[in-house]
Amino acid sequence: MASADYFEAVKTRDPYTFIKAEDFFSRIITPASGTKQPASITCLDDDQLLADRTPNPVCSHGRIFRFNDQSLLLVQFIRPKVWRIRFHESNKKGSDFTNYNTRTLVQDTLSKLIETLDVSEQIDWRVELIKDPQYFVLQSVLNPTEPGRKVVVQLWLQKNPFKIIALRSVKPLPPAEKLPEIQNYSDSVVTSQIKIEETPGAKTAIIWQTKDRPLRYLDNATVLSVETSSTANYMGFGEQGGKSLFKRKTFLNYFNFDNMRYQNVYERGPLDDREPLYHSEPYWIEVDGLPCYQSQIATFIDNYSHVCVDLHKGDSTAMQVATRFNDFQCIIIAGDNTRELIQLYTSIVGRPRLKPRYVLGFHQGCYGYDTRGKVIDAINKYRQYNIPIDGMHIDVDVQDNYRTFTIDTRPEMFPQPAEMFRELRNQGIKCSTNITPYINSAPSSTYNTYNKGIEKGYFVVDDRDLDPSAPNASDQRYLEYGKGRYPNPYVNNPNVQRPPYNNPDTYNFSEVFNSKTKPFHGGVFYGWGNGNPGVYPNLNERNVRKWWGEQYKYLFETGLEFVWQDMTSPCMAEEYGDMKSFPFRLLLQSDGWSGDPKAAEKKRAIEIWSLYSYNLHKATYHGLNRLWQLSPQLESRKSKRNFIIGRGSFAGAYRFAGLWTGDNSSTWDFLDISVAQVLALGLSGVTIAGADVGGFEPNEGETMFADPELVIRWHCAYSLLPWFRQVLNHYSRKAGKLFQEPYAYNEYYEQKKDQLQEPERLVYRSVLPVCRYYIRLRYSLMQLLYDTMFENLMTGLPIARAMVITDELDRSLFANVRYHQYMVRNDLLVAPPLDKKKSQRKLYLPFPDEWYQMNLRPDDSLGMALSPKAYGGSFVTYYCPISDQEGQIPYVMPMYIREGGIIPQIEVRECVPDPSYPGRKDGPNPVTINIYPGKDNTYDMYLDDGISRESAPTPLYLSEIPNNQGDSSDAKFLRDALGDEMARSEFCHVEIKQQTNRFVDEKDNSRVTRLVTIRALWNNYKGAMETLIGTEYRVVLWHDPETLLDPIATSTKPSQYGSRNDTQSRATVFMVPVKDAHTKGGVTLEVSHSL
Repeated sequence: MASADYFEAVKTRDPYTFIKAEDFFSRIITPASGTKQPASITCLDDDQLLADRTPNPVCSHGRIFRFNDQSLLLVQFIRPKVWRIRFHESNKKGSDFTNYNTRTLVQDTLSKLIETLDVSEQIDWRVELIKDPQYFVLQSVLNPTEPGRKVVVQLWLQKNPFKIIALRSVKPLPPAEKLPEIQNYSDSVVTSQIKIEETPGAKTAIIWQTKDRPLRYLDNATVLSVETSSTANYMGFGEQGGKSLFKRKTFLNYFNFDNMRYQNVYERGPLDDREPLYHSEPYWIEVDGLPCYQSQIATFIDNYSHVCVDLHKGDSTAMQVATRFNDFQCIIIAGDNTRELIQLYTSIVGRPRLKPRYVLGFHQGCYGYDTRGKVIDAINKYRQYNIPIDGMHIDVDVQDNYRTFTIDTRPEMFPQPAEMFRELRNQGIKCSTNITPYINSAPSSTYNTYNKGIEKGYFVVDDRDLDPSAPNASDQRYLEYGKGRYPNPYVNNPNVQRPPYNNPDTYNFSEVFNSKTKPFHGGVFYGWGNGNPGVYPNLNERNVRKWWGEQYKYLFETGLEFVWQDMTSPCMAEEYGDMKSFPFRLLLQSDGWSGDPKAAEKKRAIEIWSLYSYNLHKATYHGLNRLWQLSPQLESRKSKRNFIIGRGSFAGAYRFAGLWTGDNSSTWDFLDISVAQVLALGLSGVTIAGADVGGFEPNEGETMFADPELVIRWHCAYSLLPWFRQVLNHYSRKAGKLFQEPYAYNEYYEQKKDQLQEPERLVYRSVLPVCRYYIRLRYSLMQLLYDTMFENLMTGLPIARAMVITDELDRSLFANVRYHQYMVRNDLLVAPPLDKKKSQRKLYLPFPDEWYQMNLRPDDSLGMALSPKAYGGSFVTYYCPISDQEGQIPYVMPMYIREGGIIPQIEVRECVPDPSYPGRKDGPNPVTINIYPGKDNTYDMYLDDGISRESAPTPLYLSEIPNNQGDSSDAKFLRDALGDEMARSEFCHVEIKQQTNRFVDEKDNSRVTRLVTIRALWNNYKGAMETLIGTEYRVVLWHDPETLLDPIATSTKPSQYGSRNDTQSRATVFMVPVKDAHTKGGVTLEVSHSL
């Protein structure tokens, strides 16, 4: 009989297992590996046909090319500036390529996707092939039959040695600074005299290219080598570790892994780019590849298995991209700037549905709120200490013995849960609970989810592709990684090893193994004996997804409002599967599109590793939308927006859920990476994303609670990021923390202050007032956050934006030192300090604009007078010590407002109102519109009830809005591909515009006139607007410190509205009737003053 060591070695040799990216690349370039590297291509007419000799639809916008080794390559355009490269070594004839997309893209076939987007964008284009002795030239052409036809992108496919070179016409960057203008535009003589003739500067340039013979393949793995410019930088890369938005000289692994503390593969922690994490988003952007020109390139690898990247490690002039299994599908996007790339990418991968407004509030979660009393007490404390809060996330503590979809209603646990949820709801609190794709298999006559699932055969069965070297149950081993383990990786033997449950799992592995009919046996383990064995719903089956969505009925009837989706990969105890998930060789349905001849294929779990979690989020989202059909009690949910916050999936899952970045810990390293992670995810269209604020797990050696300084800095940094949830682990039956809620530090300080010394006492005293201030500031800026989230539906742009999105003309932003700063929409810059024991930070203000230090306060009646402006293109050393003093707290986190900025502000309330909830009536919350001096600007505000699905845009809205900021898509696309079938455009779109003119008269007197218009571009809100925002807008025009306030002339149209000059705040304040502003003509406000 073979020894255990033998089968451990068999496991490590198995090609169907995880290996580190650097090991993979090392193997595939080894001459003895047998890797194939085609040298030349040709293009044969027969390869473009199906078996019945009709044209293959995959060639409608591309061509199939045959390599010298008879393998095939498909190159096709998706949009005029977007192309895709497809390869699989098993494809031997052209008809092996199908027209079907992966589940990631928003339409089932490429033909349908192209047709939908063409109609939406109202363009006519085609793809042409030109043959040359040296090259095949594949080009996208706009208006191909018109005199004004335009070649957009050319792909030059060099025949021998094979290579792809992409060309397009690129324009030079415009001057960053605004040119001076003459006052008298009407004098044609003068204007003609000063006109400078500009030479057209567009040039045809190489925007992207591969290396010679760039394709290599071996054992279902494919590698593409892309040539990189010496000037280029690379940013994005999704949820990966590392502290920078930009990556340099590193390997990356995209492979969903329950990687607590981000340290289990490489053992270096969150600052290591290479760690495979919970979520896979293999998407990045090349910037500055053509300095001084408007050209950027995005790359997306559409593959659910293991994606490996070698950025300049093996070759300093190349990026190597590899998929280890399945089709190699590489999508390349060309654009002038980052905004355009995001819009193009999200047009094919999709955009999120409109989320409830309360998602943008403050949330509290905890593993350890294990009784009703603890949950209620936490919320009461937030209310007692005047900290706004909207969400309470109750972990698996609420469940009956870890049975998903249940509540433990025992008197000492969560008795009368409906009453508890109602009590919380009356306080404005919306609750979620932790839902994992695990179903407890312990016998129970009352657990219908398990019993019905077994009856219907809805669970993943134990059906495996056997390694010929290990065909028996006794031969099986599971590969695991863990920090501190030696060796790492290590293997487990499922025949003898079990999780150390309080109630031991005594199942017989050999009886279930490869039975083909029995459910796969797994289980969750939460440490300290907690957890149970269980089974997993077969979510790659459509009917099972529908059934899964129905399981939420009881929880939502009881009062749950949204879902916390956890353990998504699915995660399980390491004794049950590879890398804490399914065994790599377990066979799963591949969930192909209906009609796809390969739809029914089963694949090894490792080949479609992230598809399960994608379908989990999808099943939950659609299930929540259908709950109203299952119960009269849930009828009111028919028109409600639903929300899921999920842990880990694949690109495109943001259409269904927000993303939190997994189980971190309370360390400065995790804070250091967390802002860059959110910004990187935003580059790929992820709207709601964030880390557990303060850290989930305790820092090693700090088991009582997180460092109070860390808690302060983390709350500040996240106070204007899209997802703001504080989560901790203070489980009483596990080595958790005592507390982490901001108010708890104050209570601890009052108890222990005599034992503390300065400056430690100051830090403890400061946690409550500082965290409370910045949470309240967030609530005062809720309209700004919501407008940006609403705008994302049309533009794909994130809420919190890397400055490369908003300030494309400042090329210094491609340097590595600006990654901790972000913009909220376009005008508010946030520069959080992230270093321990630092009382100042160096920040950068983008060129060429001027900037004002943040002057708005959450609870002041107006705000502070503007400080002298700072100049863009400069560094500022900002003094930001932690303090408990009211006057210093607003400066604990540096923030600046761009000249000409427009910032809406509302009153701080204890929660975001939900007009649909009858148990609580919140009064109207008036909007103050803050407008800053300087450049011209336009702001779009979206007013609705914040909860109805009917608010989402429709085709009629987008067709009627002039100068729509979207990517020319109409809402047929939004409705069919991205949107909500219940969309009715029931909102009011208010445009706020400022224009500034400077005049000099004959006596050399200078005067400035600021003209502000407020009008409704769309007004289809069905309710009474005054119940939301009252009857008046307060419009505040802030003035520079040097502006002479006496006299200031004001005028208003179409009526005379009240105005005053506030000398203390140095602002002119108008009160404008909402009913006048919400018309097509709107209102006009004018302020004029001397310089």
